[in-house]
Amino acid sequence: MHSTQARNKIFKSWSGISEVSIIKEVATKGEHIDLCMEYWAGKQKIPISEYRHYFYDVVHAYVRRLLSERLVCKADNVLHNVERDVKCFFYQYACECNDADLSEFVLDHLRCRDPQLFKQEQTVLEYYWSLVQQFRECSDLLTRRKALLPRVHIEALMTLPEQTLQLLLVELYFANNNDSLLPELKKQLVWQHLVDTVQLGRLRRWFWCQDATKTTALLPLEQAYVMWKIESDMFEYALNHLEQPCEPLRNYFARAGYFFATESSDVSTVLRRLSTMQCLEQHKELISRLPLARHLLERGYHSLLLLDCVPISALEQLAGENEPLVSLLIDLKTHDLTEREGFELMSKSVQSYLERTHNGAESLQEQPLLTFFDFLCHEPSVLALEGFLSSSNLSRVPYLKSLMTRFERHVSSSSPALPTAHELFYKFKQVNLDALAALNHGEMVSFSNPRLSQRYARKAQLNYTHYLKQHRSAYAVYYFLMEQLQLYGQITRTQLFHACETATQLALQHAGDEDLVTHCVACCEMLDFDTQTLRSFLHLQRRLPATRTGSTYSEQLQHWERALVQQLQDDSTQFPLESYTALMRLASRNLQGKWPSAMLQHFAARNDWWQLLLIFQYFDLPLSELHQLLPYFKSRALGVHLLRALSYDSCHDRQHKRAANRQTRRSDGQTNSSQETMTNSSHSSGLDANLQQLQRDSGQSMCSLLTHNAQQDVFAIVLCSSNNLPDECIGNTSRFVDLMQSSAQQCTSINLLKHCVRHQMPVLAVLAATLSDQNRDWCWLVWLAVASGQWTQLLQEATRSKEQQSEYVWTLIRGVVKDGQVNALLHSFCIFQPDCKFVHFCRFLQLTAQKQDFSDATILELRHFFCSWSQEAVHLPLCAPLGRKQLMQRCIGLLLMQLQSNFDCAMQQQKFLECICRSDVGDICDLLDFCLLHKIFGVAAPWIRQLGIDYEQLVRRDSAEYKRLLDALTEAKAYEEALQLATLLQLPLADIVYAKWLAELEAGQLHRHEEYEREIEQHALPPAILVNFLLQAAGQQPDSNLRRRYELLQSALGVIKQHHLFPNECFDRDQIEYDMVMCYLQLDSEHPTPVPIYHSEYFEQIMQQERCVLYKSFSELKELAGIDDLSIANKSTLTSEMERRLDDLLNLLLDEGDIVEALRLQELFEYRPNDLRFIVFAMALAEGMTSIVNLSSKERQLLSDIEKSAFPKFNRLTLNQNPLGRCSSDLSGSCSTLEFEEIPSKEKQQTLETLLGIGSKLKHGVELGRRIVLAYRAAMYLDKEYLDVLRTKDASVLLKSAAEEDCLQRLLVVSDIHISTRLTPKEIAESLALELTTCIVRPRFYIFHASQQPRNAPRNADLWGHNIDRDFHLFLELTPNTTMLGNCLLEYCDALKAYRRYQDKKPYEPSDAFERLSGIITLYGLPSTSSNVAGSPAIPQVLSHKKQNQIYVELLIKANLCFVHECSMEGIASVLERAKQLNGQLAKAKSWSLIVRLLIGIARYREMFYCFDSLIENEQFESLLGQFDDDQKSGLRQAILGYLREYNPKNGKELLRLAAHHFLMYKELAEMWTQEAQDVLDTVLSAAAESGNLKCSQALQTLLQQALENYTHATENYLLDNKLILAQQSVAHAELMAMQLDLCNKALEKRRGSAASPNAPSFCVSVISVQTREQFRELVNYQLSVPQSLILSRAYGYDVNWSEALLTQFVVLQRRNYLLEYRCHQRINDNVIEQVVKGYILYTQNNLPTGQQQESLGQLVELIRSVTLKYKLASILGLKTIVMSLINDQTVHYLRDTNYGRNEPHNVPNM
Repeated sequence: MHSTQARNKIFKSWSGISEVSIIKEVATKGEHIDLCMEYWAGKQKIPISEYRHYFYDVVHAYVRRLLSERLVCKADNVLHNVERDVKCFFYQYACECNDADLSEFVLDHLRCRDPQLFKQEQTVLEYYWSLVQQFRECSDLLTRRKALLPRVHIEALMTLPEQTLQLLLVELYFANNNDSLLPELKKQLVWQHLVDTVQLGRLRRWFWCQDATKTTALLPLEQAYVMWKIESDMFEYALNHLEQPCEPLRNYFARAGYFFATESSDVSTVLRRLSTMQCLEQHKELISRLPLARHLLERGYHSLLLLDCVPISALEQLAGENEPLVSLLIDLKTHDLTEREGFELMSKSVQSYLERTHNGAESLQEQPLLTFFDFLCHEPSVLALEGFLSSSNLSRVPYLKSLMTRFERHVSSSSPALPTAHELFYKFKQVNLDALAALNHGEMVSFSNPRLSQRYARKAQLNYTHYLKQHRSAYAVYYFLMEQLQLYGQITRTQLFHACETATQLALQHAGDEDLVTHCVACCEMLDFDTQTLRSFLHLQRRLPATRTGSTYSEQLQHWERALVQQLQDDSTQFPLESYTALMRLASRNLQGKWPSAMLQHFAARNDWWQLLLIFQYFDLPLSELHQLLPYFKSRALGVHLLRALSYDSCHDRQHKRAANRQTRRSDGQTNSSQETMTNSSHSSGLDANLQQLQRDSGQSMCSLLTHNAQQDVFAIVLCSSNNLPDECIGNTSRFVDLMQSSAQQCTSINLLKHCVRHQMPVLAVLAATLSDQNRDWCWLVWLAVASGQWTQLLQEATRSKEQQSEYVWTLIRGVVKDGQVNALLHSFCIFQPDCKFVHFCRFLQLTAQKQDFSDATILELRHFFCSWSQEAVHLPLCAPLGRKQLMQRCIGLLLMQLQSNFDCAMQQQKFLECICRSDVGDICDLLDFCLLHKIFGVAAPWIRQLGIDYEQLVRRDSAEYKRLLDALTEAKAYEEALQLATLLQLPLADIVYAKWLAELEAGQLHRHEEYEREIEQHALPPAILVNFLLQAAGQQPDSNLRRRYELLQSALGVIKQHHLFPNECFDRDQIEYDMVMCYLQLDSEHPTPVPIYHSEYFEQIMQQERCVLYKSFSELKELAGIDDLSIANKSTLTSEMERRLDDLLNLLLDEGDIVEALRLQELFEYRPNDLRFIVFAMALAEGMTSIVNLSSKERQLLSDIEKSAFPKFNRLTLNQNPLGRCSSDLSGSCSTLEFEEIPSKEKQQTLETLLGIGSKLKHGVELGRRIVLAYRAAMYLDKEYLDVLRTKDASVLLKSAAEEDCLQRLLVVSDIHISTRLTPKEIAESLALELTTCIVRPRFYIFHASQQPRNAPRNADLWGHNIDRDFHLFLELTPNTTMLGNCLLEYCDALKAYRRYQDKKPYEPSDAFERLSGIITLYGLPSTSSNVAGSPAIPQVLSHKKQNQIYVELLIKANLCFVHECSMEGIASVLERAKQLNGQLAKAKSWSLIVRLLIGIARYREMFYCFDSLIENEQFESLLGQFDDDQKSGLRQAILGYLREYNPKNGKELLRLAAHHFLMYKELAEMWTQEAQDVLDTVLSAAAESGNLKCSQALQTLLQQALENYTHATENYLLDNKLILAQQSVAHAELMAMQLDLCNKALEKRRGSAASPNAPSFCVSVISVQTREQFRELVNYQLSVPQSLILSRAYGYDVNWSEALLTQFVVLQRRNYLLEYRCHQRINDNVIEQVVKGYILYTQNNLPTGQQQESLGQLVELIRSVTLKYKLASILGLKTIVMSLINDQTVHYLRDTNYGRNEPHNVPNM
């Protein structure tokens, strides 16, 4: 937890830092994450929970970038810090990543973390990743569930609660229907989802699937429905949440025993639903809890009380209410009627009931049932019944009278007749059906009769199928329609189809029930569905033998046909017409298109051509069937003749036939065509119409039926026409006309022709041709005219043009084609002229018109005709030979006639034209371009048909029909079609397009300007049309819509500008521009969306391409603006508001850099704002058009007020300095006679200051002003003309000039060039990187002779007069984005690697940086000629690996400085990574100096400790101890010490001491010596210590001597570092070592001086092992002398208690010389002696005093200076001698009065 003060401190440290940077920092460090969320959430005023998502979004983006750079460990750490699941994020990133290598790299990291765990969790991750993909595809679901799932990723799904995830999975499944989710769904949640979303259809399907059989094909969801059994809690949930369930769903719930709240208490509803679902038996217990018995009894449903679901106990409870009836019902339910005993009891119960309900004996006699029951109780039989009827009152029972009558009538009959249904109804229900039928005039009496149902039937709720089963089809249809309307509110064709399908299935299932089948058929018919096929199928099924099980539909038809053939063979006199008609109707519906052939083969085998003819015409069979039947004819010739006779299909009315065909296509199986005799060839007949005719005329014979309404008998005509006159040849047309109009008898053939015309029987012409071959052509003519109905027209045409025979023949053919009789035309040639080549053409017409066959076979017919035409082999009968062109013209006319007359729709016409185009007619004939006509029809076919265009006039491209069609399209505003048509016809489009635009304008529709431009370009129209249209549109805009007018005028100017339409006589550009600006000035300035302003052509097409940099002089700008040519006829007066708007507009233009348009506007309106005035004046001043001298006093006053503080807008202080040292060196070295440096003239400097002042005054157009000022300053320092610098577009030229020429302020000039030319940060970085790289690479090519070697490594070259190492910060200021510069330098590093591979002849990856680097190396790799020895060739230098490493190191150092300048952590990390790789290469190359240069240059020592490792491992540590700058030395020194102390490498102490000596780190050296001494002491104490003493030896002496020397060295270094206190401490330790060494030496000497045991070990006191003050006190009081005690006190810092020491050593131990030593080294005082005396008194309390001790004390007391104290202590101690000497002394005689120490005890503390 952070305190408030700490939080505020953290928040304050974050101020001024971007949000993303802070998020990255806290995520990387793992600190203050919650504070970061709180800080930014409060700053953005949003809840922390909402901001948390954004925080994680930023972190995720950061981690993705880390992963893209393969920094997986860092990314892992970041995710851990923010408590995100690493494996989820990494796996999702790997799946989303497009880089396969990176994806595998990330997955490998996951595997390496925990291979076993990842293998286990991979399947789970894959599953959740698939869910993420599916969720992302369902945007609607994510929108609805955004609060629940704000971000969709794997971790979000895995952390969801199980219940929530399941709910989302259910919604996801129903959103995308992915069946793979089904195993994961829970049925309870699926049920809840369906209930909550009120998907009643799916709920009903679920119930339906519960009852589905295994054979039913189900969808995957439905299969799941089968497996998911509906449980009670699911029912309860639906009951509580469903508000308006549908009826089927209520029934399903009822079947399961659940009822909705509105129905649970309604007994009627409960019973109805249970009955509907047929589950009364299943819910007996439920029913038993209902008051069912009372309910039925109250409503009079007495018969229902006998059901098993009504318990007897319930009836017993009601016994008191309706006693007789309830008792009877109880007995009925109790006794079994099938047993005699039960029947007898039941009979008694009925008698008891009748007695109680009918009082009196007479009433009982009126109930013959009692008698009848009594009869049944005594073993009844029919014979006994006959006798019993006559002897009892049963004869009074009405329905038993019929039995008596029947007994009387059939006395002798062995089997008595049973009563009919009518009799039973009359007897038992008193319903006389016969009387009802007579009363209602023959009305059908059935259960569907509404009167009978209303009167006699009981009400029950049934569906339409129940009514069908009750033979009430009409009511079933009515009920079905009402039910559908109630449930769904509409009736669709699909619902009707399902109902008919159900009725059809019902009919097929009950095929034996004719009445039910009839009503099913009636139901389908009433629902407007054809049932012919159903009736035919049922008819055949009933009449013919059944087929074997499993046979197909086709096999069944074949079986029935064979059965019909067998019937015919059994009884040849009776043809099974009805059954065969049904069979043929089914065959016509067969999808395979196969007709029954067994019957046809039967007749063909017997040569029964008459029957075959009837069948073919009656059933309208295709001739292909007859053709297939030919092999079965007994006489094949008969079959061929029959086929030829039927091959002509005559039709009197073409249009009527087309209508009939369309009707045929619309209605299933219903046709409507005429029926003719067999002599008129084959005709189509309507099967259903003929069937109805057959049914109506079923009583007639077959012969009379077939000859009904027939024409005259052809055989009679033939007989009448036959005679013996010789055959006559018809010579010419006149003779032909005379013969046809003559009534005289002629030869047989001509008579047949005349009868052919008279009776309209074309077959007679065929007979005439068989008799007279010489008149075959005339027979053809007559046949064609009669068959096509053109005889009258032919006769008139032949009479009119008797001499021109060919004309009326062609006229006939044209008429035939026009009337659509192409079938007759084809058959005429096939019959009479089979070898004529014109047959191909006729067949083409017939196939396309009659059969709509546009296949390749049809096209082949046309190609055959063209082939014959090209060979001039086409000749028509009765026609003179025509030329090829004339024949083609007539044929094209026929094709056009066919196109116009013989097709029903435009689609067929299109196909016809396409067919002609595919025949390649254009390759052989140029009379008509059918492909063009095809395209025209594709565009305007509906209009051509609507306008009645004469197709034959379309042959010529310049036909007036085309013009009429185009005008009609334009008038009808079908502009798109008109444009396409005009394009095809190559007619002008401008008027159409203009009319289209005007029509759209009138309709209030204006498109975007781009669409008009696209249309002009598409149609290649002159742009002036668009300008005029826009002007007209602008003129029509009201004054209230100024914005729209402004946009239109701006668009018009845009067109003029784009297409360079000025000058133009059609419009005035200046006036348009003036009007546009006036509209702009009048617009509402407070409009929410500002209008775009108009720019000049120079600005849009040139300046914007050149970064809006000004390269033109003022005079050139004036010329571009066209100021001198401006002319405005009418100018308006501007209001103050308009002037303000104009001022804003001009300022906006200046801000955007459009100086040309600003100049135009200031001239148009004669208005110039101050900023524009300043810019123009600055341009004139810079270009020399004016000078400061020419300024007016007012202008000078204005410019004199400019402060110098405004100049930094154009200056950089650090760059605006010239290195003085460089200047002085250049002056002294260049020329000794030069006394001063040439500087810019004073006038230029004054001009520059003025320009700077003007620029600082600018508020608008600052970039233009900056361009002028900086260009002038650069030109001044470069000593160039201003216009030359201004017009130079290549900034590299200026930069090169600045680098090569010795100009002033080079860096400032470079900066001015960068800024004034608006170079992008990327371009600046690339340019500067190239220069820096050149400065680094160039010195590496300096050549030295073999005897010369450079003493130092080559230094980097200077750039623009500055050292790139020392002044690199200045170059960084030139770069707006130093990170880009660093990246560019790293690209050169990569290029250097590629160059090395290129140099080693290895594959490399080229790049732009590589090419530039290669250019640098090529430029400077060849030495200059002057530097070589005369006559030596110029050998290019090879860039060695060492030089490459030097370049690489320098580039890395400079790149690191760039990244450090902007704190780019990514760039720094990249540099460090490359540096680490380079360190290994340098170590292999043993380039230790480069490693040091790399380390010191980058100066990130801790991250580059590997450089220390490399140097130390290779014993090159001294390389780090070179001569460096002070700032480098400080950081390097700390780094070296930190490394050595932290990593402690081998020989670390020597290295540390070496570094310390080099860097003069005396304190560190002293600490090292001190530490070494301490280590020696630790060794001594661990080896030689024994009970506080040291075991003396030579080794001990050596160690102590070493420790003494170490402390001595430490003291010296402390003194050198001026650390006096530390030096004193070190000296004290050295003295201690010396003292210990002295004690050791004395002990050894003592051992050597001892004769007793010279080899015995000797010990000395240990003064170096003191740990506590007690040890120190012990040594001082008992072991050490005074000098030794002083040394020990200085070494350990303990103070010596000299009173104790004197008491112990001098008094107690009687060491006499101790007092002498003390007095030699310390000054004794009275206080010490007093403390000794006190101590001694305490000592004597436990020990006996001795004389020597008293003597020693006396010596001490004698030394006291205070007489009083001396007398006092002496008195206490009893030192009489001292006391008496003091008393006897004259000076202290007052002491006699004291009484110290006289026989009284002394309290030491009070002394």
